[in-house]
Amino acid sequence: MQNLFLTPKKMSNGPNLSEDIIGDILSRLPVKSVCRFRCVSKLWLHLTTQPHFIQAHLKRTQSRKLLISSTNSLFSLDHLAPIDDDLLPLELDFPLKGGGPLLPWIQTFGSCNGLVCIMPVPEKFFIFNPTTRDCLMVPDCPMPIHVCPGQDSRNGYHRHSFGYAPSINDYKFVKVAYGCMVHVFSLKNNSWKRVQDFPYKHLLDDSTTFLNGAVHWLCGPVGVGATYVIAAFDLAEEKFLDLAPPDSVTNHTRFTIGVLGGCLCLLHKSSMKQHSFWIMKEYNVKESWTRILITDSYFSLQPLCYWKDGKILLVRNRKQLLLCNTKNGTCKKFLVNGLPFPIFADVYVESLVSPNFQQN
Repeated sequence: MQNLFLTPKKMSNGPNLSEDIIGDILSRLPVKSVCRFRCVSKLWLHLTTQPHFIQAHLKRTQSRKLLISSTNSLFSLDHLAPIDDDLLPLELDFPLKGGGPLLPWIQTFGSCNGLVCIMPVPEKFFIFNPTTRDCLMVPDCPMPIHVCPGQDSRNGYHRHSFGYAPSINDYKFVKVAYGCMVHVFSLKNNSWKRVQDFPYKHLLDDSTTFLNGAVHWLCGPVGVGATYVIAAFDLAEEKFLDLAPPDSVTNHTRFTIGVLGGCLCLLHKSSMKQHSFWIMKEYNVKESWTRILITDSYFSLQPLCYWKDGKILLVRNRKQLLLCNTKNGTCKKFLVNGLPFPIFADVYVESLVSPNFQQN
């Protein structure tokens, strides 16, 4: 096995392996192993930094972890580790760590292909790879100093999101400024542009979700008698699409959105205890909304991913990880030593993708 990882020029007695075979073998290894093997030779460094290798490695990536954010801290957690192991969150270094005003938690605005958008201090955004620690600071968005005409003080806020448009191979950071102007920063072009006005009256929640090449927000009614919608902003077309919520959900101010297993979710957020949430099992098909019941009550809930045996891993009330059995709705604590409070979590894949687009 030792001869297998020698470069062709240094193999004297073993078989001469082509660069394609070496690249194929290396593309099946974990990210940290690939990064270590880059020190073996200039050939391996060259092979493993090529765009086609990074994409091949990404397609084979199966290692998913939780990114847990808390007050001025980020942690990585291997939630799929053997259950008899002590689960310990690993604290991460990240841009501007400890360098600014404390936030309730390090806010995240989307995760895709191993890249996560974070805001470590107010109004400073970074596209960050938690595995390689590679990062890119998003430049400030050029905006007019005035609020949009016809907007009142209730809309004097900004909302942000991040995602990937596979059809054009571009990562984009989206800013809805003052609740009315939509600006997009392209990592591929390394530039901002204003694309259109925001066509909805109210952004109801801070939460944003990336799914199917679009970023999503929950938005209020756009006219008299109209209902609220889930606004999907297509990152390739840079246009909005309305997704309909379940008919039985009427008090839109008490909901937020999320994603679970590639499906959009609608979750309660209120001062009253809740025992259910909604999943859109088929994207943009209103009739596919399905209500999931759970026995443990919650004030806020964040679905993360499907775990073993079809169980759902959740964050409850910003302080506890739960495993929910989808067959009967029962829940049990997912024990993690040293879990901070409060917490916000997201799922990311370990990848070699760089936010510095030219490296990909």
